[in-house]
Order: sequence, then C-alpha cells, then structure tokens
Amino acid sequence: MILWILISLLVLLILWILLVPVIIYLDTARNRYLLILPGMFRAAVVPSEELFHIRGRIFLVPFTVHPFQRKPKKKLEKPAKKPAKKRKKVKISGGLKLAINLLHAIRIRKLLLDIDTDDFMLNARLIPVFSMVNSEYIRLRANFTGTLSLLLDMRIRMGTLLWIFILHKIKSFY
Repeated sequence: MILWILISLLVLLILWILLVPVIIYLDTARNRYLLILPGMFRAAVVPSEELFHIRGRIFLVPFTVHPFQRKPKKKLEKPAKKPAKKRKKVKISGGLKLAINLLHAIRIRKLLLDIDTDDFMLNARLIPVFSMVNSEYIRLRANFTGTLSLLLDMRIRMGTLLWIFILHKIKSFY
C-alpha cells in the first residue's frame, strides 16, 4: 500500500514538472531576476556587496548561495593520475530544425526593451524595425538618452520541450 502511494506521488510530481510552466522573469529597472517552477522551486538573484547572491526555496525549504564567497581549502594529498580516456565525437544532425521547433515552445508573455546603442545612426535604423516588430505583448524602443532596460516574462513548459525533442528524434530515424 505504501509503495503504491509513493509511486503515485512520484508520478504526480513528474506530471507537475512536465505540465506546469517554468517562469523566467527579468526586470533590469527593478533588479529582479527570477526563475520559478510554481509550487516546487523559486530562485532569485539578489544584488549584494560581492556582486550578487542567489536566494530561493525548494519545497518551502529556503536556501542561499553565495557564488563569490571563497571557502578555505583543505590541503589533501593528490592521488596518482590515471591516463585520460579518449572521448568519442558526437555527430549532431538537424540541429537548426530542432532549435527552431524548441523556440516555438517558448511563450513570451511580456517583453519591453528600451535600448540606446550609443550610435545615433544605428538607433535611427532600429526605430522602423522596432515599430514593425511591436505588438500587444512586445514593445521595443530605441532611445537617444543613454538608458537601457529590459522586462521579460517568459514561460516554458518542460513537457512541450520533451515532446518536441521526442518527435525530432523519431523523425531523424526515418
């Protein structure tokens, strides 16, 4: 009985990971950088004295990672080196088609980009291009004031990525 409960919880966990979207939220104006898997995982990059640290939680258990903090190293004796094994080269075929299909699986909920390239000619050339690309969810703007800001809210479903990858592999065999 307990085994069936554990197996069903594992299946529900895998289904949750495959069906719930992974949220990537970047806002440079407010210094908010988030990676969220709702109900399971949340990580935020927080500016600090040493550049930044990562704060988050996994299943309601909080954690903090300081990637630039050095820990004192313990001196250990080095084991004898073994001869290196030769690696086999992997042949990649159809990678561009797969990349295009994977890009179709990414949903952008909001994209606001306000950019100044410090080249007034390039900024002037970008204005008509940006006006053609702009839509309800995408707002691109070239300015001449020297500011740069990005707001990106992107959703990715892992199940969709897995499905596209499986279909690509099946098509590559035939």
